[in-house]
Amino acid sequence: MAQQLSFDDYAARQAVQARDVGMIEAAFAEALTGSDFAEVAYGAICHVARRQAEVHVDDVLRFCKVKPSHPNAWGGVWMRAIKDGVIERTGTVKPCLSDPLKHKHNYPVYRSGVFHSNRHMGG
Repeated sequence: MAQQLSFDDYAARQAVQARDVGMIEAAFAEALTGSDFAEVAYGAICHVARRQAEVHVDDVLRFCKVKPSHPNAWGGVWMRAIKDGVIERTGTVKPCLSDPLKHKHNYPVYRSGVFHSNRHMGG
């Protein structure tokens, strides 16, 4: 027998679906410009994740000098890094301080899935 969703569950599913559609549209808009933003941004996330145990947008923005034409283009890049195991959600957030356009909004802090300290590498 099918279970009926509560209003909160339904709203949460709708929000996730809207987020996913928005990220797809932003990625498509970015691709139409011929920008290599997604690859550069993904590379920046990977670079930070290899260097440190936690990853936050402030850390990544120091290395990613390419700006997207669509502000939601970052979403698909972060989701790709999560899917690929480069980063993992921690449930912790902190404000973005490096980009004034982000208005100090809270952004997730991720655990690196590829960080290895020098102690483990014999260095």
